[in-house]
Amino acid sequence: MKLEYDPGLIEEVIFRELTAREEKGDFAFALEYHSSVDPVYENFPSEERASQFRKIEWDFFKKLDFPKVIKEIFDEFPEFEGRAAGGVIAKAVNSFDEGSYLTKGMNQEAGQKRIVIKLLSDRFQAIPYLKKLVRHELMHASDMLTESYGYRDERLGGNPMEESIVKERYSVFWDIFVDGRLIRKGRETISDKESRYREFESLYKKIPEEVKIAVFDFLWQEESLTHDKILGLAKDVNEVIKISCGLPVMQILKKRKNIFPGAQCPLCQFRTYHWAENIEQEAYLVDAIKKDFPVWEPDDGVCGQCIEAYKVRSTVC
Repeated sequence: MKLEYDPGLIEEVIFRELTAREEKGDFAFALEYHSSVDPVYENFPSEERASQFRKIEWDFFKKLDFPKVIKEIFDEFPEFEGRAAGGVIAKAVNSFDEGSYLTKGMNQEAGQKRIVIKLLSDRFQAIPYLKKLVRHELMHASDMLTESYGYRDERLGGNPMEESIVKERYSVFWDIFVDGRLIRKGRETISDKESRYREFESLYKKIPEEVKIAVFDFLWQEESLTHDKILGLAKDVNEVIKISCGLPVMQILKKRKNIFPGAQCPLCQFRTYHWAENIEQEAYLVDAIKKDFPVWEPDDGVCGQCIEAYKVRSTVC
């Protein structure tokens, strides 16, 4: 598979390598680099210098074996042959920009896309982690290219707030799916089971711990998740809870109310990510709600918007 590299990334990688070696007292690399670069100013007109610098930087990039490192990880995914038109290693502007996606480039065969992986330049200062990161991102790319996964590039929420919440959850679920499979295959990746559980646990504070562990263990062992399944889990906490159906831990839920982020408010019936806290301490609000909803109890919960509406009504009265 043909791999292309962002010249801007190569330039940053080379300069970081120069700085790192000089800080350690090793100036040989810098001397070699400048002996190649300095003559460009004398031998080429200004409009040709940029292309000459790129050639030199690419030569030094190869001397450092960085293309070989990347290719070795790509070679772990033979399924890309015939399904992807090539790969692009591009520069990420920050850690949030790092990741992978598919794109159709110029003169590519119909139906085939290139795999783009965006990386920070300082990743090349830590080769073991670089390998893990590229492998992790290529597993994402493999899913995107697999028909059974059914990946679609689409909006994940109806409004900006929902989009942000659902996108974060989708990312966590997909990372669990990716790293679980890599580790079972004996391949190193960027996160282990314990770390992924902490990310999952932080999304669902109000789900009982025993249930979260059971659901996470199921997801960690899963081999056949799809885009639609993950999106459903990310959008609806009840879909997450359903995973525990039939498990012994499900008995815990039967004794507790389902007041979870994304569940429906029993008053307005809209899904909410913001439940009112300690409502039982506000007797006048409890009484006001029960006048309209006689069977409602504080343990059933109420969304923040509904409670604000009752506060305004009480003030007006």
